[in-house]
Amino acid sequence: MTPQAVLTDHGTRVRVTWPDGASREIAARWLFDHADGARAGVSGQREHGALAAQGATLEAAEIETDTLKLRFAPSGVERSINTERLRADAAPVHPLSHWLAPEPIAKAAPVPFEDYLGDDRAAREVLSRVARFGLAFLVGAGRDPGVVERTVARFGFIRETNYGRLFDVRIEPQPGNLAYTDRALDLHTDNPYRDPVPTLQLLHAITIDDAGGGETLFVDGFAHAEALRREAPDAFDLLARTPVRFTFRAASGERWSHAAPVLTLDANGAVEAVRLNHRSLDLAPGDAAATDAWYDAYLAFYRRIHSPEAAYGRRLSPGEVVIFDNRRLLHGRRGLASGSPRWLRGCYADIDGLAATLARLEAMSHCEASDGG
Repeated sequence: MTPQAVLTDHGTRVRVTWPDGASREIAARWLFDHADGARAGVSGQREHGALAAQGATLEAAEIETDTLKLRFAPSGVERSINTERLRADAAPVHPLSHWLAPEPIAKAAPVPFEDYLGDDRAAREVLSRVARFGLAFLVGAGRDPGVVERTVARFGFIRETNYGRLFDVRIEPQPGNLAYTDRALDLHTDNPYRDPVPTLQLLHAITIDDAGGGETLFVDGFAHAEALRREAPDAFDLLARTPVRFTFRAASGERWSHAAPVLTLDANGAVEAVRLNHRSLDLAPGDAAATDAWYDAYLAFYRRIHSPEAAYGRRLSPGEVVIFDNRRLLHGRRGLASGSPRWLRGCYADIDGLAATLARLEAMSHCEASDGG
């Protein structure tokens, strides 16, 4: 049996009913904008402006096999759309896999760097891990300082900041940032004082002293924010609705400053960004009672992410590269041995480029699977 289509509300809607009893009413204006033929074949962009849809109604709608065929009034434009596109609500292309403990990350074998560069299946695996878990590791990249540039070029573009196109994390005699010391670093996200914040960070281990310490730590901020929401909803709400300021002052005199909640929510209430960097917290004194309440919530979250069982720790070896989502993952490190020659080269990039490349690689994979079938 095929689905059935019936015009309703004077042609401003069509009701589609499937053989299993599922039913959905779809607006004619949505169909005018989204049915096949609404977009140019080459560019993929919609050719008509929004006003073209304002008076769109349907004078005919019928289903042949799995295709809904439409004729619009008063224009007489004919379009069609696969009925499966109408059945399911849109779901995230890459659903997130939250991890409160490091086991899912620990059991995922790193991908060889040359495979990532030359094999689309390996690249798809790496990028999908970043989309799903928030990070992925590459091995065997060697010590060439240009590795991070080659890594980013596989999916997008480097985002330049005041730290430069690339930056080097190593001990400096007069450090402009605590990252350039031998001190342990609490878990944090980078650059919360920016708007917009860099969404991806990459680090390439070039020189590592075997006795130098400096294990890198990662925690899934989204997973622990959602756990806080379940266990202490008032604390979660306070962190999600109270803007706080983060500030960074460079030795040369520049000052970056931005106010935003520690937890940013999307339109559906899901956590879409964590901003947490105690080194750059620049909280105004405010009302003492309100400030105390905020600190109670902040420290509840801070304790969660710093619990020993929360972090995935990895002592990067020379030639390893990590790509991670700076909106989601908090990272830190254990202290370094004094005088350690440890050298990481890093850069920032934008996650929309990664998502766009992943979509292309997955479409290619689906085509290959269809051809093989």
